[in-house]
Amino acid sequence: MTINYDQFVKALEYLVAIEPDPESFDGDMDKYDLIMAPHENEIEQAHATIRAYGEQIAAQGLDYMRSVLQQILLQQTELKSESIIRSKVNWQWDGIGRWLG
Repeated sequence: MTINYDQFVKALEYLVAIEPDPESFDGDMDKYDLIMAPHENEIEQAHATIRAYGEQIAAQGLDYMRSVLQQILLQQTELKSESIIRSKVNWQWDGIGRWLG
């Protein structure tokens, strides 16, 4: 499966968009899981897209992978978006190439 940068960004934007406000589950992870359950298939697909893109660009080296993450982070205007994107990329890219999440 070939993933382009736009697909990678859309997957991350989707995950940001569906992330609930922390007040809606008040630290209760069971409640969080219930809120997120309807999105389970799309979340898995987004994670697969993020992982696949990381695998595709890993051959270009760690510096390039870092620059891709920085590029998308610099476009964010909200701390929530930046935090979710950084977290998702670190998690999904962990162990790909020289990436250590």
